[in-house]
Amino acid sequence: MAKTLSFTDTSPQTVKIGDTTTSFTLVCGNDNVATDLTNVTSITAKLGNASGYLKSATVDPASLTDPTTGQVTVTFTADLMTSLPAGSYAIEVWVVDSTGTSIYPSDGSTGFTITNNIQSANGSTITTITFDDFVKAMNEAASGIAKGDKGDKGDTGPQGAMTTQDIQSVVTSMLSYKALASGSDLFTLINNTGYTTYYCVSTNASVSTLLNCPVKTVFSLEIKTASPANRTIGSAGNAIYVYNMLELHPFNSNSIWTAAISTDGQGNITATPWKQLATS
Repeated sequence: MAKTLSFTDTSPQTVKIGDTTTSFTLVCGNDNVATDLTNVTSITAKLGNASGYLKSATVDPASLTDPTTGQVTVTFTADLMTSLPAGSYAIEVWVVDSTGTSIYPSDGSTGFTITNNIQSANGSTITTITFDDFVKAMNEAASGIAKGDKGDKGDTGPQGAMTTQDIQSVVTSMLSYKALASGSDLFTLINNTGYTTYYCVSTNASVSTLLNCPVKTVFSLEIKTASPANRTIGSAGNAIYVYNMLELHPFNSNSIWTAAISTDGQGNITATPWKQLATS
């Protein structure tokens, strides 16, 4: 029988950074029939991500309120949350009894998410201003810049100060989804911008043309760069020493797939295969 691991109907599946009171309740089972944990000697919850194993937390068998239901509660203490940034993670439960070690689930792993809290971006409060206030402040700052020697005449550009719509267009270009062209290789998408890039595919037929794509339904794709922006371009035409995490969300599914891309000093691409973190 296949070992299964699922969240109870009332269990959260997301925890915020800094929240040390949230607990996940998972059910160890065989073909989704609850396992009796009455005689287990140790229980360990192990966490990982697309890169592999990260850390673990022990669960005292004596703390199980009803071992016959197969339910195991994992509390995200301050120690467990330390050094875990926001992102998608996987969890396994290792159970030891007189017969040996059972690992739940036996196929893949069960996914959960850690999200940022309101202060995670910079760890301090910020002043909120409107777009109009920002435009006004930028124009006032620009008017006070001392003039230097006159340079060569450049191309004619748009007239007037930067408008609210100009700023909105810049923001939209950074945050909106871009269409993936047919035949694109998902393992050669290098994001050297310094911020997350979003892609989407509009039809299943378009998905079938893509290379290194683990699903056959329309999806959205996020490329999260872990390297500073504007890296030097190598001999192969790609940014040097770029490390990207790819997060793929198939259409009409709770599944999450992750992969990674990196380049070396010559711009050669190394790809970490796709791994499914959650099942629909």
